[in-house]
Amino acid sequence: MTRQELDAALARLGLDVPQAERDGILNAAPLYAEMARLVKKPRPVGAEPAHTVAFPKAKGE
Repeated sequence: MTRQELDAALARLGLDVPQAERDGILNAAPLYAEMARLVKKPRPVGAEPAHTVAFPKAKGE
């Protein structure tokens, strides 16, 4: 993402973001893009960590 793209997106949203925060967004943008690339792999439903449930054992078990 370029500075111009960020400025245009913030303007469309009507957000007034300070320059220091804009710099932080620009620095983090490649990390978010890489994360999205890694997450979008086709995965079976069973690969979702939320489906693994482990209950603590009751006292005396």
